[in-house]
Amino acid sequence: MAYQALYRKWRPLTFDDVVGQRHVTETIKNEVKNDNVGHAFLFCGTRGTGKTTTARIFSRAINCENPQNGNPCNKCPTCRGILDGSIMDITEIDAASNSGVDNIRSLREEAGYTAAITRYKVYIIDEVHALSAGAFNALLKLLEEPPEHVKFVLATTEAHKVMATISSRCQRFDFKRITAEDIYDRLEYICGAEGIRAEERALRMIASAADGSMRDALSCLDPCVAAGKEVDTDFVADFLGLAQGDSVIALCQAIAGENASAAVEAIEGVAARGRALAPFMETVIKALRDMLVLRATGKMNSDFSPEEQRTLRETAAGISGEKLIYSIKTLSEALASAKYTSVPAVVFQSAAIKLCMGHNDGSYDALLARVGELERRLAQGAVPQAPPAPQTPPAPQAQEEQPLEPEKEIYVPQSEFIEKIRDKWPEIMDDIFADLKVQLFTYLESCSLREYRGKLAVTLSDDTFPVYRDEIKANLDYLSGLIKKRCGLDCAVTVKRDSDFGGNALMQESDPMEELLKLPITEIEE
Repeated sequence: MAYQALYRKWRPLTFDDVVGQRHVTETIKNEVKNDNVGHAFLFCGTRGTGKTTTARIFSRAINCENPQNGNPCNKCPTCRGILDGSIMDITEIDAASNSGVDNIRSLREEAGYTAAITRYKVYIIDEVHALSAGAFNALLKLLEEPPEHVKFVLATTEAHKVMATISSRCQRFDFKRITAEDIYDRLEYICGAEGIRAEERALRMIASAADGSMRDALSCLDPCVAAGKEVDTDFVADFLGLAQGDSVIALCQAIAGENASAAVEAIEGVAARGRALAPFMETVIKALRDMLVLRATGKMNSDFSPEEQRTLRETAAGISGEKLIYSIKTLSEALASAKYTSVPAVVFQSAAIKLCMGHNDGSYDALLARVGELERRLAQGAVPQAPPAPQTPPAPQAQEEQPLEPEKEIYVPQSEFIEKIRDKWPEIMDDIFADLKVQLFTYLESCSLREYRGKLAVTLSDDTFPVYRDEIKANLDYLSGLIKKRCGLDCAVTVKRDSDFGGNALMQESDPMEELLKLPITEIEE
C-alpha cells in the first residue's frame, strides 16, 4: 500500500476530532442535530486550522443515514461513498484555478438538478477570495435564492477580499490559530498511535514552529520520522534551523545580568552551529515577552519546556519590567534592521551589547529601564551605600616639602565649537547607523567629545582605547564630512584617551544614575 502523509492519514473524521475549534464545531453539530442547517457557510482562518476538513465532515453529517449526536457515523454507505469519492453529489472546487465567471455559471446549471444519492448536494469552494468580480456576481444570485437541496461551504484565508454581499448571505465562522499546547497534545497522541518515540522538547519545538497550523506541524513531523521511529531534539533543531533553548536562555540571562561577553558568545555560538540568527532572535523576543507577562500577571503562557520555564522564571526575578520592555523594543528594531545587511550577526551583537551597557545610552527608553532596575533593587530590600571617603594625607612639614609633579596638560573646550557638535551629535550618530557602519556606531556610543588644539577629540577610556582606536582612525575623514554636513564646521577629528586629559571629563558630565547603580549594595537589617 502506498505511503500516506500523516496530515492526510490523521485528518479528523468527526467534529469531535477537530482540534482547537470547539466554538465552530459545537455550533454546527447543534444545527445538524436540530435539522436547522443554513444554506451557506463562510469559513475564515489561516492555513491548517481545519476549514476544509470541517466542510467535509459537514457534508457527511447532513447526509449520514445514522448520525451520532450531530457527527457522521462514517460507516453507512453514504458516508463511505463520500469518503472514497464514489458519490458525486459532494463537489469540491478550487477557486484559485477555477476563478472565471464561466466556472460559476456551470456550477449554477448543475445546482438546479437534485442530488442523485444523497439528501443534499454540497458545494465546497476553497480559496473563494480568488474568484473574479464577475464570478462573485454570478455566485451572488445563487446564494441569495438557492435550491432547497443545495448547501454551500465557502472557505478562505483572506476574508477581507470576499464581497460583503456574499459574506452577508452566509453564516460566518472564524477559525482560530491552534495553540501550541493543543498541537503538542495532538502530536503526542499521533506518535503514540503510530508507535513513534519522540522527545517532549522535540514535539514542543515542532508545535511552536507550526505557528498555529496543525497541517504544518504534521508535515514537519513526517520527515522527522522518515529515517527511523524516533524524533529527537537535535534532529528537529537541525531540520527547522532553530537554536536550542539553552542558547535562548543564555542570551536572556546575559541581558538580565548585563553580561556583554556572555551575550556575544551566545549569538556567536548560534551562528557557529549554522543556525539562522533571525529565527533565533524571534525566539529570544518571545522569551522576553513571556518574562514580561510573568512579571505583569504572575502567569507564564510559554511554548518552552517546564525546565526552561523554570529558568525563565528565575531570570525574570532579576530584571525589571521596564528593562524587559526596552530589551524587546531594541531587539525588534535590530531584527528589522538586519534584513537590510549582509552581516546580521553584527547588528544583533551590537543590540545585545547596547542592552548590557545601558549606562552608555542616553535615550528616554534606556533611562526609564535604568530607573526601573533601580526601583527593583530597592524593592528587594537593598539600598545603595556611598563608599567611604578617601582619607586626606597629613600636610607635609615645611622642611620636608617635596617637588610637585608636573600636571598633565588639560585643554578647556571652546563653548561654541564643542556645544554645536554636541547638539548635532545624535543626528551624526543616526547618519552613521543609516550608512550601516554598525561597528563604528557601537564604538562611538561609549566615547566622550572634547576639543584638542582646534580639533574634535573622540576620547576613549584607557581600557577601550587599544580596541577601538584603529576602527575610529580609519573613519576620521568620514566623521569630518558628517560634521561639515550637520554642523557646517570644517573640523578635523582625532582620537585620544582619557589619561591624555588628566582623566577629567570636560565634554560630558558624570551620569548620577550610572554612579548610583555602580554603588555597592547592602541588605537592610530587619
